[in-house]
Amino acid sequence: MKFKVILIITLILFIEAYSAEINSLPKINVVYPPEGKEITSTDSTFIFGSVTPGSDLVINDQYIEVHKNGAFLAYLPLKPGDFVFQLEAMNQGGISRKEIKVKVPFQHLPTPKDSLRIENYEKAPSQDMVLTSGDIVQASFRGTPGCSASFYIEGLTSYLPMIESAKSESVFWGEGVFGKGEKKDSTVPDGLYTGLYKIKPGDRIENGTIVFELIKKIQNPDLFYFPSQACFDQEKMLVCLADSASGKVTIKEEIVPQIVELKDTSTIIRTGPGLGYLLLYQPQGVRFLANGRSGDWIRLRLAQNIEGWVKAEALNFLPPGTPLPESEIKFIRTETEDDRTLIRIPLKQKLPYEIEQEFSPPVLILKLYGGNSNTDWIRYNLKDEIIKEIKWEQPEKRVFQVKVYLKQKRFWGYDVYYRENELCLEIRKEPEVKYRLKGLKICIDPGHSPESGAVGPTGLEEKVVNLEIALKLKYLLEKYGAEVFMTRQGMEGVGIYERPQKAVKNNCHILISIHNNALPDGVNPFYNNGVSTYYYHPQSLELARGIQKELVKDLQIQDQGLYYANFALTRPYQLLSVLVECAFIIYPQQEELLRSGVFQKKCALGIYQGILNYLKEK
Repeated sequence: MKFKVILIITLILFIEAYSAEINSLPKINVVYPPEGKEITSTDSTFIFGSVTPGSDLVINDQYIEVHKNGAFLAYLPLKPGDFVFQLEAMNQGGISRKEIKVKVPFQHLPTPKDSLRIENYEKAPSQDMVLTSGDIVQASFRGTPGCSASFYIEGLTSYLPMIESAKSESVFWGEGVFGKGEKKDSTVPDGLYTGLYKIKPGDRIENGTIVFELIKKIQNPDLFYFPSQACFDQEKMLVCLADSASGKVTIKEEIVPQIVELKDTSTIIRTGPGLGYLLLYQPQGVRFLANGRSGDWIRLRLAQNIEGWVKAEALNFLPPGTPLPESEIKFIRTETEDDRTLIRIPLKQKLPYEIEQEFSPPVLILKLYGGNSNTDWIRYNLKDEIIKEIKWEQPEKRVFQVKVYLKQKRFWGYDVYYRENELCLEIRKEPEVKYRLKGLKICIDPGHSPESGAVGPTGLEEKVVNLEIALKLKYLLEKYGAEVFMTRQGMEGVGIYERPQKAVKNNCHILISIHNNALPDGVNPFYNNGVSTYYYHPQSLELARGIQKELVKDLQIQDQGLYYANFALTRPYQLLSVLVECAFIIYPQQEELLRSGVFQKKCALGIYQGILNYLKEK
C-alpha cells in the first residue's frame, strides 16, 4: 500500500513538472556559433544547440528538426558581413526568440573589366626577402582582367613580362578533408598576374622595390574613368597604372657563409615559410648553412637541391668563420640494450637528420645532411635480434644515408638523439606478447581537459565522454593482459605535448588517443559525420586501418575515413600512435549515442579488437 502511494505521488509530481514545462516559454540554447563568432566560410555553415523538448523551431524562416531530447542541428546559407541567426522556438507556452550575431567574410569580388585597378590585397612579395644567385623572384598582383602587365626590380632590372593566369578554383580544404572533395572555394576571382626573374651572378641590391605596371587599351576616353595616378598615351589609346609590392628584395652573395645553430631542444624544420613539416624534432645545437630569408623565416640549405625553413627566433647566428656543418663518418657500430638495439654514429658536430621507413622488407633509412662517407667499418653485436644488415650510401654530395634492414617483420618504434656529437638511433624490438595482450604496454589518452573539447547540442562535453570510453577500454585491455597507462584519470589538466611524453616515458608500445569529432565552418554535417581514425608515421598505418575497420563494423555509423594527419598525438615515433574520433559529438543522433554506456563499450571494444587483430596478422 505504501509503495502504491509513493508511486502515485511520484507520477503526480512528474505530470505537474511536465505540464509546467510544456506550458512555459521554451528555452533556446545555442552551443555553436557563439555570439560574435567570425565564421570562416562565406556561403553556408551549421548552427546547433537545444530547445525545450517538444518545441518547434524556426531559424531564419526555415523549419528545423528538433530531436526528442531537444537537440537541433541546421546547415544554413550565409551572407557576407554582419549576419544574424534568428531563432524562434514554439510550444504550448508561447514563442521564445533569440538572435546570434556573427561575422561572415566578404568574398574578393572580381575587379571590373571596365576599370583599371591593382588590388591591395594580393600583391607579392608581401614580406622582405634576402636572396642569392640562382634564386627566383616571383612577383604577382591581382587587378583588372584582360590587360597587359609587367614588373621591374628598382635599381636592378628593366621591365619584365607578366602573364595573366587562368582562373583555377581549388577545393575548399574543409570539404576536401571531411567531405566529398567537390565544393569549390568560391573566393578566387580573375585577374592574377605573375612574373619571374632568376637572379644572376653579380646581381646586387639592398631593399629593392618591386614595381608593377598594368596597361589597358581603351576605345573611348570620354567613357572611361581614369584613376588619379594613371597615365594616358592618347596616340595609342593606352592607360597605364603603377603600384609596388610591400616586400623589399635584397640580393647579396655572402663571401663568408652564415652558419646558424638551433636554440631549442626540439625544432621543426618546414618545407617553406609557415608550410608543412620537413624534419621532425631537430635537437638543440644542430647546425645549418643559412642562405636566404623571407620575412621572419630563414632558409636553410640541407643539400644541393634540398632546403628547409625555420623562424629566425629559433636560431643562434654564429660568428663569421664558423666551420661548415659537415662531418666524415668513419665507422658505425651497434649495441644491444634490453628491448632495443642502439646504432651509434660518431660525428664532428651535430648535423640535421631525417628518418624514413620502407616495408617489404622493413628498412629504416637515416639521412645525415652534411655527412660525407669515409666509412670502412660497421660493427655488429651477435646478440642482436633486430638488425639483419646495415648498408651505407652517399646518394649525393653532403648527404650520407644509412639503411638498416630488420629481422623482425614490423616496426615497433624508434628514437633518434645526440649524446654529445654522437648520433644515436634506437630501434625497438617487437614485444613478446603472450595470451592475447600480455606483455604489451598501452597508453590511453582521453583527449582534452581542462578545456572541454567539442560540445554537443545538449551540452555533452567531449572531454567527459572521451574519459568514459577510455576507462572502458582500459578495463578491456587489462582484462586481457595488457599493462595500461592513462594520460589522465579524471578532469585534471594535461598539456597536449605532455601526453605523448607520458607514453614514451612509460615505455609503451602503443598510444591510443580517444576523441569525438566536430567540423570546420562550411562543411555540411548531415553528409559528413561518423567514425574516423588517424595516423602520422607509416609504422602506425596498419594498426590505424585495423581499428577503423572494427569501429565501422561495431558502431554501425558512417565510415568517415582513415587519415594521415599531423597531430601532436600521432607524431611520436617511439611507439605506434593512433588517434580515434569515435563519432561526431555535434551531430544530435551521435551525441545521444555517446551518452549511452552501451555505445561507449562498443567504441572500446572496436579499438581493442583492432589492436588484437593487428597482433594476429603477423
